[in-house]
Amino acid sequence: MTIDSRAALFVMLGQTASRSIAAIDEVVSEDSLLLSPSYDLAPLLPEKVKRATTAAEAYRLFFVFENFLRDFVVEVLSKDPSLQWWDKVPKDVQDEVMKLEETEETKSWMALGSRDKSALMTFPQLLRVIEFAWKGSFDEIVRDKGLIQEARLVGHLRNTVCHMTEIPAEEIGRVRQVMRDWFRVVAP
Repeated sequence: MTIDSRAALFVMLGQTASRSIAAIDEVVSEDSLLLSPSYDLAPLLPEKVKRATTAAEAYRLFFVFENFLRDFVVEVLSKDPSLQWWDKVPKDVQDEVMKLEETEETKSWMALGSRDKSALMTFPQLLRVIEFAWKGSFDEIVRDKGLIQEARLVGHLRNTVCHMTEIPAEEIGRVRQVMRDWFRVVAP
């Protein structure tokens, strides 16, 4: 065995050992989770911090996808300047958002800043708006209502992540696939 092949084997064994050790729940995560500059939760709750790190990937995907859909809905519904985009939103969604606006007012002490109506719409509501305004607004751009159904299916995964449970890599792959399908048709 040559020196190069020994060095490569040594590095490979070291990487394998590092991954095996990192997979043990009680081993402190490489990722810190700071409450303050000097208070790291990783050594105190290593398993929870590892799970949070895993869940963060799915959360980040949903964050991007949901905000993309929000901007997309407002942009498409704003194409006709003679009508406000909000007037094209179904009444049930408008009512739900108005209730959320009332809650926002009572929580004005929180540093959320001012949020418009689109920021208060949930993932299922965004999909409902696309379906409601399909004819004449979204049909020529999205072209296939199957994408709405795909997005609805991963909505359950979104809720799982947003209720502080990580999802398996297989399901993160499903989220990625749905996003790829949407972005093939409606490029961000």
